[in-house]
Amino acid sequence: MTCVGYVYVDFVIKGGKLSKKIRAVVDTGSAYVVLDSKTIFEVGLYETPYKVGLTLADGRKVEVKLYLAEVEVKGRKGPVFVAELDVPVPILGVHALETLGLKPDPSTGKLEVIGPEGGYLL
Repeated sequence: MTCVGYVYVDFVIKGGKLSKKIRAVVDTGSAYVVLDSKTIFEVGLYETPYKVGLTLADGRKVEVKLYLAEVEVKGRKGPVFVAELDVPVPILGVHALETLGLKPDPSTGKLEVIGPEGGYLL
């Protein structure tokens, strides 16, 4: 599905309890995968001792918990940090994209491969 410059993608998130298919907006302005607390609990993501301060699109600043998970997009898998925030649409952020070697193409509404799965180590 494409809407003027937006890219949506289906991905699988894996936690300690189960794996779940999620539809998310790809947001290169977001560092993290962002999911609501209900989904995080349901999948059983691994809580870290870390919190991170985020600036939202409307300028508000919030502090959120970080979790660890594995995501799979287009057959590529990798570890990601997940920020816990009740958002109307899940977000797939740039760190996950870089880990998976993917980038969004707003003209096609799809993700394209730009590098190796797992990223580069120089």
